[in-house]
Amino acid sequence: MRIRTLACLSLVAGACAVAATGFPRRIGLTASQADVSLPGDLILPGANVVVDRGIAIDAPASVVWDVLGHVFEPEDESTIIDIADEDHILMRVAPPAAPEGAEASGTCVIALLPLSPSRTLLHIRERHAAQGRDRALAWAGVAAESLSSLSMLRDLRDACVGGLVDA
Repeated sequence: MRIRTLACLSLVAGACAVAATGFPRRIGLTASQADVSLPGDLILPGANVVVDRGIAIDAPASVVWDVLGHVFEPEDESTIIDIADEDHILMRVAPPAAPEGAEASGTCVIALLPLSPSRTLLHIRERHAAQGRDRALAWAGVAAESLSSLSMLRDLRDACVGGLVDA
């Protein structure tokens, strides 16, 4: 009985620790960094699935923008809503875990926020409005994609800092 109680308490403590980090709503950002207003926030004011991912990069925004230009290719140019050089890319996206070819009903912004002249915060925010089962599926997709999102952000950071992409 004591082992079962210890296991249950450990599971609850682990779940509370994960929830305290903001997972899966945010990864790599503090709560205050995730609370900033970004381009596209007003396009879906009733979004109930909002996910923020970010990473600080020891490079100026111009370098990060050049790397994004080399590695980022939208599947369909018509999904792009707005681009501002060295600032942000705003596009329409399908919900996480949606089948291939699903309608782009949400928004995603990739924003570059200067922390200092030589340091940039790469902030990605995805917003979706979903109800019932679709909302649960969206959150499940967000959680499932979290590790790959974090890996992608680290790869981008390494490319910017290591100069792995020729500008």
